[in-house]
Amino acid sequence: MDYPTKQSKMGVFKRKGRTDPTGLDWHILQNGWTSLYFRTNVLDDDLKWFESENYVTINFDCRTWNDETVMHSLFKDKFAFPDHYGENFNALRDSLSDLSIIKTGLVVSFRHMDSIKKQTAHAVLDIFADASRRHMLFGNRLITLAQVDDPYFEIEPVGQTKVIWNGQEWFNSRRIEE
Repeated sequence: MDYPTKQSKMGVFKRKGRTDPTGLDWHILQNGWTSLYFRTNVLDDDLKWFESENYVTINFDCRTWNDETVMHSLFKDKFAFPDHYGENFNALRDSLSDLSIIKTGLVVSFRHMDSIKKQTAHAVLDIFADASRRHMLFGNRLITLAQVDDPYFEIEPVGQTKVIWNGQEWFNSRRIEE
């Protein structure tokens, strides 16, 4: 299979005309796409930094999420998803992939994330991590910040990617010797 050789720009970390791997965005993205917070003042300071670097920020208060219907309704509203948004995790994954990221990037913060079921919190963060990875392929930054009220809160890793077969050997029949 031949692959295009056209060079494209990747999301380089430049500030004031020079490469700058010292910003908050760099520190978060070098370890994944999500950062956990306990103190709200630390989150607020970091959100101010992102805004000063021309990031768009969208904030959610998870205490208002009485159920997944409310959560998906807020996603639809704040991200301006289309009317046909299915209000489920598969639709969220699809819609985040189609999201237009402007300016330097998009930062999504979830406050009081430990007020919802851990399984739901993990699903949301995992979907956002997957969307972040996909957007990075096009040079766009999507960063997720999750604030919790429990200083000992832990959550399973997010953004894990399954190792899959290459495009030419995707089907089992293509890997079996004839």
